Amino acid sequence: MSLKASQAPVVTLIKGGLGNQMFCYAAGRALAQRLGREFQLDTHTAFVGEVYGRSYRLNRFPIIAAEADPKLCLGGRIDALPHKLARALSKFSKPENRLYVAERKSSSPADMDRLSPPAGKPLYLNGYWQEEGYFGEHSEGLRKELAPPVPTSEAGLEARRMILSAPVPVMVHIRREKYPRRLGSNYYNDSISACLAEFPNAAFFVFGDDFEWAREHIVFEGSPVRYLDRVGADEIEDLHLMTCCRHAIVANSTFSWWGAWLGHHAGQRVWTPAEPGWPVKPAAGWTPVPNDLECD
Repeated sequence: MSLKASQAPVVTLIKGGLGNQMFCYAAGRALAQRLGREFQLDTHTAFVGEVYGRSYRLNRFPIIAAEADPKLCLGGRIDALPHKLARALSKFSKPENRLYVAERKSSSPADMDRLSPPAGKPLYLNGYWQEEGYFGEHSEGLRKELAPPVPTSEAGLEARRMILSAPVPVMVHIRREKYPRRLGSNYYNDSISACLAEFPNAAFFVFGDDFEWAREHIVFEGSPVRYLDRVGADEIEDLHLMTCCRHAIVANSTFSWWGAWLGHHAGQRVWTPAEPGWPVKPAAGWTPVPNDLECD
């Protein structure tokens, strides 16, 4: 992995669904900027034999990163010998000098801030880094680099016009299909009541994967509500539509986390699960709402 100092980049492993890919990018991009290094993405390794059929999606966004040289990606799968060896050897270095940094349960933004690897050696990141603290100082630039493109489908454009014409559009995201930790209706109903207490003229726009459940269990207290059942051509169009909403009620999902975070409107209010069941943490200023989880 040895390169000349001027060519030693920060290489981030991109993995998971779209929301997780965005977290991977944001943490790596912020670190590369702090170290004054080129930023590259390993867009291949994590998707070799991907059991859920997920693929690299950030090529649709105005990101500032090159695809990494295959030599820097170590080859094979994440659990292949080259990765295991690089990770094991890195443990013999001081934590701040490691060249292969794998996320652990105890990892924190402070650990990333202490990294100062040798200038002539590329640094490889393997983690999800699901916390604003890893990149918050670079929020302004990241909101531009990760801005989802405007929809091109007619249905997506019509939904966009509808959201932007609403007096107070509020995004509600439902995530339940094939999801082992599902939010109960109390979370959504309490969040809606809290929202209407502040914004009586709110109009709700529901995104997600279980609209039948939402229609049966969520109470909008007579407020306007539109169920945007995959109106966009794909999930990236849906993400753009989420960012058009002024406020948000997010699921325990990295996808709706980014829908709210990227849609950073003046005076924005975001309601988020107090106990998401995942390591993803709410952004600064978001309001935790008590919740139950239905677990498989």
